[in-house]
Amino acid sequence: MPDLHQENKVFLISAIRDIFVGFLDVLYPRHCFACDKSLHEEKNTYICESCLEIIETAEAKRCSKCGLKLGSGITSSSKGCHECKNNKFRFEKCFFVSDNTEPVKTLIHQFKYKKHTCLATPLGYLLTNLLYQKTICEIDFVVPVPLHWKKKQERGFNQSELMAKKICDELSIPISINNLHRAKNTLSQTQLSRVQRQKNVKGAFRVKNPEKFYQKNILLVDDVLTTGMTASECAKSLENAGAGKIFLIALARSKM
Repeated sequence: MPDLHQENKVFLISAIRDIFVGFLDVLYPRHCFACDKSLHEEKNTYICESCLEIIETAEAKRCSKCGLKLGSGITSSSKGCHECKNNKFRFEKCFFVSDNTEPVKTLIHQFKYKKHTCLATPLGYLLTNLLYQKTICEIDFVVPVPLHWKKKQERGFNQSELMAKKICDELSIPISINNLHRAKNTLSQTQLSRVQRQKNVKGAFRVKNPEKFYQKNILLVDDVLTTGMTASECAKSLENAGAGKIFLIALARSKM
């Protein structure tokens, strides 16, 4: 026999929640963080269905080593594609939700620079869903690409760390936040050339307790990858600490 009391309780809680959400919609109308479309008639809280559809269908055939989109007839081996085969990336494989184009580009900007940390939830889910689609070995630790403590204090958060926590919550994988740390407060990579970026991040990362990562498979988490120098330098430090396989996942792949 069904528990009518329990069913009525669940129905009442659901009704109260719907009324509360509707009340908030009147006071603070929800809009898509990517395109500013009203979300009043949508179930989504942060990103509209149209933008989500664009993102979810953006996955393309990519080089497994550097993540660049491969055009028709272009192939990639374990050593990389024609763009990256001479680059010594230290991570095993990399995965991306999309290129650094709309609507992902605006979402990252809203999250990272406008400090809308609520976007960590939907963006973390996008990364988690991407992982579900990929066949990789068992991950022992999820490690966000670290910010220097001064940069983290200035921004108020590490965007990669917030997304990594969502991945760990969904997949029940432990996160390691402070073991890999940024020992040098490097310049922003945005306006630097490939060679300058490589010099800028050289020796920037350290592992405090190498034994924690010894022979462990690591999933690095970042927001955007351009040349791959920062992520590769992170992977190098993990490799020197004795880590096993190192993978990278990020929201977007830019082409410099």
